[in-house]
Amino acid sequence: MLKHLLLATALIAAPASAETLQDAIAAAYGSNPQIAAARARLRQVDEGVPLASAGMRPTVDLTGDFTQEFSDRLGDRGQLWRGGAVVAQPIYQGGRVRAGISAAEAQIAAQRAQLRATEYQVIVDTVAAYADVLKTEAVVRLNEGQVKLLGEQLRASRDRFEVGDLTRTDVAQSEARLAAARAGLQGAIAQRTLARQAYRRLVGNDPVDLQPLPALPATPATEDEARNRAFELNPSMAAARFSEKAAAENVRAAKAGRGPSVAVNAGARYVHGTESVAGLTGFSPTLGVSAGMPLFSGGLIAAQVRQAQAAQSEALENITQTERLVAEGTTGSYALLRTAESLIESSKVQISANELAAEGVRQENQVGSRDILDVLNAEQELLNSRVNLVQAERDRYVAAYELFEMMGNLETVLEGAPIGRYDAEANANRVRGKGWQEFGYDPDPRTDRSRNQAPPLVGPTQ
Repeated sequence: MLKHLLLATALIAAPASAETLQDAIAAAYGSNPQIAAARARLRQVDEGVPLASAGMRPTVDLTGDFTQEFSDRLGDRGQLWRGGAVVAQPIYQGGRVRAGISAAEAQIAAQRAQLRATEYQVIVDTVAAYADVLKTEAVVRLNEGQVKLLGEQLRASRDRFEVGDLTRTDVAQSEARLAAARAGLQGAIAQRTLARQAYRRLVGNDPVDLQPLPALPATPATEDEARNRAFELNPSMAAARFSEKAAAENVRAAKAGRGPSVAVNAGARYVHGTESVAGLTGFSPTLGVSAGMPLFSGGLIAAQVRQAQAAQSEALENITQTERLVAEGTTGSYALLRTAESLIESSKVQISANELAAEGVRQENQVGSRDILDVLNAEQELLNSRVNLVQAERDRYVAAYELFEMMGNLETVLEGAPIGRYDAEANANRVRGKGWQEFGYDPDPRTDRSRNQAPPLVGPTQ
């Protein structure tokens, strides 16, 4: 019995192997394309602050034109050349720039939370894929053992049939069960192949000698505790709240479109003319102040305000929707976790009982008080209970991580992974300092994708 229990609980045993769950999480966190795309998306949003801030920075423009006067009297000598430079410095924009910067800051915060939600999702998917590989490998081993056992029983049945101890019906039943076991083994092998492909998609490499799953962190004692922590820490909730804040700032920016604007303009122009326009030749600097305020925009400003208000209304509804989804996900994960724990205990009892029953039926068959079908049924029930235990162990582990995801509580998992953390704030700080760099481009994304990846770990694993 102990041997079978060790096989069925292979998901949480402890022999040394080549690759751990933390290794898989580190590989997925470092370069999974779904996370990498989310990081690139965050960098797009980071540019919102420089874009909004540009509205209060000076601009410098070069101007120039050429005019040719056509006249029979002048021929081709009536030419006018003009060139110059204009510097414009906005002084006041009616509050639009400040509101735009505030909205951009809120959008950045929302996207950072969304990046964290994506990271958590990929981590949970990786845990599930890792557990599925271990589960399917264990199920394959159980089915291989069943095929071997039924093959031996079929040979024994044929031998007993030869001496008249069993009927042809008994042999046929053994043959049918062996064929079904072989089909079950092929199905288990197919599921193992699918699990390995899912692992490769998430982690980026094939699973090699996966170590058993480590012990689970502590889970909440009650469903209410889990739900309260989820409402407070779930990254999707944070993203929804920041998105609503950004939408409110966009409403303020749209309303500021009715405010006045003031700018200082300075320029210098040089003009050179020939023949009849020669008198215009010379250098002329200019300095002035411009101001304006819209009185009637044809309904444009009002439409922009209503549009921004509708976007804020959508954001408010998204908060409510996210709250409901988080509540549902937390409750569902908690229920699945407790159900899996119950199934584990039940499966262990079933395995113990079915092992005793199978052994007893085999002994009774030897003395003729049980037929071969009873033996086959007992062996199948024993296999089913062992497979159920493996499945329940997998379900418990995955449900726990899904619960941690809902609760926003996967930071400790990342801290224990052998990889550095991606700095979600570094790029925003970098591009803020590029506001005065007119040609501060980044490398070509087709040749440099390192910005999407997490850095290697510096120092020992915590």
